[in-house]
Amino acid sequence: MFLELLNQDIKVFLADVTSDMTNTRHNLSNVLQRAGIEVVVPNDKATADEIRRQIDACDCTIHLLGVLNFYNEEGAGYDSPAGLQYRIARAIKKDGFKMFFWNPSGLVNSRNLYVNNIRRDIVENTIYSATTSEIVFVEELRTIMSVKPKPVTDLGAADIYFIYNDLDKETAGEILSMLSDLQTVKGLSINMSFATEYNDIISGQLSQCKIGVVYYDYAEDWAVSFARQIWKDNGGRGSVVPLFLAANKNHAQEKELNVLKGIMEYSISDKSVIPLDIKIFYDKVTKKN
Repeated sequence: MFLELLNQDIKVFLADVTSDMTNTRHNLSNVLQRAGIEVVVPNDKATADEIRRQIDACDCTIHLLGVLNFYNEEGAGYDSPAGLQYRIARAIKKDGFKMFFWNPSGLVNSRNLYVNNIRRDIVENTIYSATTSEIVFVEELRTIMSVKPKPVTDLGAADIYFIYNDLDKETAGEILSMLSDLQTVKGLSINMSFATEYNDIISGQLSQCKIGVVYYDYAEDWAVSFARQIWKDNGGRGSVVPLFLAANKNHAQEKELNVLKGIMEYSISDKSVIPLDIKIFYDKVTKKN
């Protein structure tokens, strides 16, 4: 794969890193610049406000994940430069803004368990990559930042809004087919490789449905955080459209879904039973109304 110099006007904030990722960050910076991407690096003595202004002026941030943890998993003490920049970037609310997390080792083990926590919090504007190549990673970033949101006009009333990750499209397709025999259904496949802004799409369709369903098979890290984000974006406890999370028992773990208790109902079943679980939830909700 070859990088071509394209005038794409992409401005990247390249966050600080832990000591084990210094050389990787240097190499990545060179590849970004060779690709015609403007790279902004933080000043060693910059204040939090200065960092915030720098990040807000960029189109995206890049955070490198290595063996050493750059933030406090307890939620306090973002005292390292890399941790402070991560926290500030997470708070940026700007159309089209993205956060890229690159874990070139591709590993999540006892030496870097914090990576899994970061992956669990990945939502619509965050992208995780485990490619080993700087060139491939930069190509991924440039492609994602260059893709325009796809207009969605196929909105219409339905009983159920069924949302799933493109990684799970095979089993999701089977469930959609079975579910369509029971109720009217609208489906949405989420592809995190595209820069499509899904918030408005989901909110618009949910308002025309009686329940929303988030399904996952392999994409657990995505599904739990994504379902929680949809719940928040659509009114939380005040939402008029109840949400349900359905998981394939082949890969789902009950303990991983405990964080959703009190937020939304969920079930872990064989894929052949999932349409029935959704139907039961649908009947319970509609009988109340």
